[in-house]
Amino acid sequence: MGREFEEGHMIPEDAIRLRSYLIWEKAGCPDGKALEHWQQARDELEVEFAALLSRFDDCERTVVPRVPILRPPQRLMSARVPAGEWRAAIAAR
Repeated sequence: MGREFEEGHMIPEDAIRLRSYLIWEKAGCPDGKALEHWQQARDELEVEFAALLSRFDDCERTVVPRVPILRPPQRLMSARVPAGEWRAAIAAR
């Protein structure tokens, strides 16, 4: 599959394959450089993934906790209006 990464994370093999292909194309499609391109792609993705994880960790630390609800919302029930008197009740408002 992918390569083991720190803290048990893995770089997906498909991501490495795509990055390797893009590196190969950018280099002019040379023969015999597949392993070098694979290793370069893996190294680049590891650096990007580590940077992403560190940004995620920073975000986790800045999350503000929710304010506790001291008084739960109350549900008010309207007075029951007998059938036929609803027009008068609306007009009285």
